[in-house]
Amino acid sequence: MVHQMNKFISLRNGKCMIHSLCYHLIPGKCANRLLASSGLPLIARQMKSLDLSSIWALLAAFEDPVPVPSAESAFPFEGAFVKGVDSLSWMANNTKKLLSSQDTGLECWTFLSTATFGKQNKVPQESIPTAAAEKVMDLMLEGVEKALGLRKCSLKKPFYSRVQLWGAALPTNSPGIPCIFDPQGRAGICGDWLLGSSLEAAALSGMALANHIADYLQSGGTCPDEFAVGLHNEFRPLNGHDIGQFPGLASQGQLHESHALNLTT
Repeated sequence: MVHQMNKFISLRNGKCMIHSLCYHLIPGKCANRLLASSGLPLIARQMKSLDLSSIWALLAAFEDPVPVPSAESAFPFEGAFVKGVDSLSWMANNTKKLLSSQDTGLECWTFLSTATFGKQNKVPQESIPTAAAEKVMDLMLEGVEKALGLRKCSLKKPFYSRVQLWGAALPTNSPGIPCIFDPQGRAGICGDWLLGSSLEAAALSGMALANHIADYLQSGGTCPDEFAVGLHNEFRPLNGHDIGQFPGLASQGQLHESHALNLTT
């Protein structure tokens, strides 16, 4: 949780006014607790309508390269969405990001589960039982073997691994608006979940709230109700991948279909 207090100056009718603006960067899981006693019932009600998925993340380092499809037999890849595997939705070779690194044979991979798998294996994320962590890792590595078409137990065990439950991972529903603002409470909310579940949605929402607050302050607050936004919008289910939305990916895939890869079983 991050708190920040800023001051800025605006001009209105030739007069200079100084405004104080306090903003908080708060994980979705903590927001409801904060809003419970905030005196902002309309914003609190909207936040309670938000549903979030749970996803397991597995970081695994291997002494030898993971046997992905070769260029001769199929599309070689560094990351892929996975379909048809209950425990896996995404896999990526982090080592390939290090363009200047020497080829030592070591590879570090990130594997993300499906939301269904996360829900089925949910535990307290602040204190994950050892048995649960081992079970999740084994099931996710089995999913890797299945996605790559390998025999069971043929993938060498990683020499280092760590699993973490992302308990409040991604929104599964959204009001479909850029931001929420309560002029009576002088408070607003921005976040990716208001428009979807992507980096683009987060950026657009942040800019929308900043512009809305600026317009409200420029108005002098004479007609506050005109600036109320998003306080009564209904939430609707979100579509997208288990690990979020990727605007433009579908159209890009249509343009370069031969380069797209989804691992299916």
